[in-house]
Amino acid sequence: MSAAAALAALVEEAWAGLVRARRMTTASVLTIAISIFLVGVFLLVVENLRGLVETVRGETSVTVFLKPGTSADAREDLERVARDSRLVGSVRHVTPEEARTRFATWWRSLSTAAGAMATNPFPESLEFDLPPDAVRSAALPGLLKNLTAHRAVEEVQFDVEWIRRLRGAVGIVQTGGSALAVILVLGVAFTIANVVRLTILLHRDEIEILRLVGAPELLIRGPFLLGGLVQGLVGSLLALALLGGAYRALVWWSSRSQENLASLLGLRFLPAGTAALLLAGGLLAGLLGGLIAVRRRNLA
Repeated sequence: MSAAAALAALVEEAWAGLVRARRMTTASVLTIAISIFLVGVFLLVVENLRGLVETVRGETSVTVFLKPGTSADAREDLERVARDSRLVGSVRHVTPEEARTRFATWWRSLSTAAGAMATNPFPESLEFDLPPDAVRSAALPGLLKNLTAHRAVEEVQFDVEWIRRLRGAVGIVQTGGSALAVILVLGVAFTIANVVRLTILLHRDEIEILRLVGAPELLIRGPFLLGGLVQGLVGSLLALALLGGAYRALVWWSSRSQENLASLLGLRFLPAGTAALLLAGGLLAGLLGGLIAVRRRNLA
């Protein structure tokens, strides 16, 4: 028998076994899909949290809110203090009216209320953009202290601590997702093993005949291993389809909100490498389940 003919025979036997135990096969594929879908949700959350950290880190700035009635001279003196530190890349002066316009743009559902106020509640501010190296500089705390102590300053806002906390949250979610992935892959593997074991029982007579005629172990065990791989593959593909559908639904819903949360949060799907990893996880679970099922005592 040629290699192509042997492969065709393996595929035919594997398919016949899955069809014969189609109810268990369907339940197994659905279990795989749900399990990998849950892992994919964790990875999707991690991916978007990581993207948010990168976005915020790339736009790191110190916002200084000025006291009402601050003179131009006091504001220029504050800018000089910031520039003399050599930690500031650029300076933006934000007037109260510009601040109100920003708010109305970002939060459109509240724009009418913001514009209807008799007085402008938004303070004047200065925004100091920091290059990436400045965030780790030992001189940064001194600059923040000098800015806070300046006579024209009402409040200094700097989000580096929030970025650190968000980065820590990403690590926690990623660790939890990895632990969940290991547990679910093992659970999926045992589910596949039970389905394959049932298929073996249904083919008991054929296995005995193959052994009597001296058929190679590859022809006996191969269809069941291939059946496990097929279940893992189909379940993984179904999980990715569900994950993609859920992501598109979330983007559609958030884009229809007045604030357009999809654009505001910069939602993004899993990169190709991560999606391939989920697919590989399903195949690994299928292979592991098949190996558990075709142990010699199950085929004896």
